[in-house]
Amino acid sequence: MENKVPVLSGIEPRPYQVDAFRKALNSNLLLVLPTGLGKTLVSAMLAYSYMKEGKKVIMLSPTRPLVLQHYETMSKLFSAEKFTISALTGQNPADERMSLWAQSDMIISTPQTVNNDIKREIVFLGKFYLLIVDEAHRATGNYAYVSVSNAIMELPGRRILAMTASPGAHSEKIEEIKQNLSIRDVVIKTDEDPDIIPYVKGSVINPVFLKMSIEQEKCIQYLQRCKDGLMAPLQKRFDFVRLRASRAEMSKYIKELSARAVAGENALFGVIPSFTAVVRLDVLMEYIETQGMEIGASYLDELKNSQERSIQRTYSILNGDENFRNGVLFLQNLSTYENPKFREVLKMCESMLVVNPGSKCIVFTHYRKTSEFIYRYLLDHSTSIKPMRFVGQAGKEKDPGMSQKEQKEKINEFIEGKYNVMLATSVAEEGLDIPATDMVIFYEPVASEIRSIQRRGRTGRFREGMVHILIFSQTRDQAYYYASLRKEKTMVYRMKHDMGVKKSKKIDEY
Repeated sequence: MENKVPVLSGIEPRPYQVDAFRKALNSNLLLVLPTGLGKTLVSAMLAYSYMKEGKKVIMLSPTRPLVLQHYETMSKLFSAEKFTISALTGQNPADERMSLWAQSDMIISTPQTVNNDIKREIVFLGKFYLLIVDEAHRATGNYAYVSVSNAIMELPGRRILAMTASPGAHSEKIEEIKQNLSIRDVVIKTDEDPDIIPYVKGSVINPVFLKMSIEQEKCIQYLQRCKDGLMAPLQKRFDFVRLRASRAEMSKYIKELSARAVAGENALFGVIPSFTAVVRLDVLMEYIETQGMEIGASYLDELKNSQERSIQRTYSILNGDENFRNGVLFLQNLSTYENPKFREVLKMCESMLVVNPGSKCIVFTHYRKTSEFIYRYLLDHSTSIKPMRFVGQAGKEKDPGMSQKEQKEKINEFIEGKYNVMLATSVAEEGLDIPATDMVIFYEPVASEIRSIQRRGRTGRFREGMVHILIFSQTRDQAYYYASLRKEKTMVYRMKHDMGVKKSKKIDEY
């Protein structure tokens, strides 16, 4: 394969992109590069080197919106060439897919579609020599990336380029990704690398520690007493049960006891609902601790009004406890309550707009319901903030979500300035072409280093940005925040070490 660096659509590649391109020509490569710094251009340069020799290319991306986004990008980059680029999803009929596979120089698709087409012999891989894997941190377990890469690598002379902003902190996961994608070499860049610094403005990361409201504290106290009261007899009866067991531990207890009950210990069927009640109570407590009373009240209503027998039984067990009933009184009387995090989001966004009326902000929330409550709050309390919700497609009857067409329209309206504050769930974290903003707010910390890195990548590319992380002190928020920091440092150290760099670098914004 020729080592000459291609220039596509007049875009002169940066030195670090050239370096990654040359490494990818010679071996299967995992490219770890911060959001917005041109992973796609590297993949296009490599794809060009193959297609100009008549060798076809497959590019995999995890969702249909990302497939269509990559299709648009690649079509623009190769506009001066005579290559046939096709986006292919399961929505294409089988005969049409077979035709596209035969006619196209480059297929961009979801891994599930490609995997199914290989199994059904709709595609024969003999002419495909390069596999590009986007969002490669997903290449674990039974995910379809693994099957497709295995099928490609069974053929001689094949190459894989895998790309991600973050592969994760656990060495086992990194090794699993490398093994699943037959990766030999790794290139990892952070914002502090000398060849990256000229191209980023960086961001200031500001953890904001907030005190829970009195209502939250009182409610949590009552619910904790209820939880302890439910756990005490369970711990007394089963010596393997910890009084302050985590939800993961509780799930293991339930699984073990269920197996024993099915095996003949019928009396355990009467105990398992108490374990389930503790799990759901802990979920309620976490909502109140990390999201606020509104989300707690919403979840309580779901429990109370559910038609599922198991949930009705859970609510009956919980409501039989006086401490639970006392905690519920706080959730049922929110007339004087103001969520401290809502207030902080309002203050930050309005301050941003005072300094620069044309600026934009993304507020990331873990839960869709939280984004709905913040949306209403900002509409009620500000005239300068123009909020919009940005959520995924799947949803419930009362909140059906957004179609791909609606998502694209909203992004365009955000770019054009119709809205200046985007309230986004995880759908905006990964891949989608959402422009860099002046400010990113984490409504809550996320323990996942991958999600934290992806969220922060939405600012600080073209001018310095701010990242605010809202943390309720002495709660799970705080534990998640420090867990994420620790995982990020571990990830960079391990990946740099894998490249032969012994000293880890601090991540500022990845």
